[in-house]
Amino acid sequence: MPRKSAMFSTDLVPLTQPLPASIAASIGTTLARLAYLDWVLGQVMYSLMEISIKQGRVILKLPRPRQYLAAVQDLFDFHRIGADFDFERLAKRLEVAERVRALLTRSTYMREMGSREPRIQLARALWDPGPGGETQPETQRVDRAFLAARRKEVEAAIASAEKLRSLINRELRAMHEARRKSSRLDRRKR
Repeated sequence: MPRKSAMFSTDLVPLTQPLPASIAASIGTTLARLAYLDWVLGQVMYSLMEISIKQGRVILKLPRPRQYLAAVQDLFDFHRIGADFDFERLAKRLEVAERVRALLTRSTYMREMGSREPRIQLARALWDPGPGGETQPETQRVDRAFLAARRKEVEAAIASAEKLRSLINRELRAMHEARRKSSRLDRRKR
């Protein structure tokens, strides 16, 4: 007797229960790393502007990656920092990290109606996802591989941002040391 294939509706419906613990933990870890990336970028800007974190919170809002890097490059010129840094590579990595943030926080988590296993799908955001968002598929499966790939993209942005922070700290220390030792550059005596 031939077996009938089971007929299940694969319609997607919004997930109304909490995410499975492993998926929620992975998403939470990625979002925490994105918060750390914001902190690193803030440290870079505050150092170049020579202001405190409290002052920065009052006057600055984190701009889009290209605008942020244009401001950093302008501050490099202002301080006459001639260090070699691949800003284009950082810009691309920051844009990808921003897409990951939008993907994980603005998309709708869905489940397949009638499925025996709870397969979580991520449906494209209802709102404008920003630059590069048009490349996001309408739905994509949320599994360990998907989340690991997003985390790897965020970690690449963090690594580049930390390199920039390290470079700026080194250059600003050298600049301040030169000011301290040279009476011609010491602004305190004027």
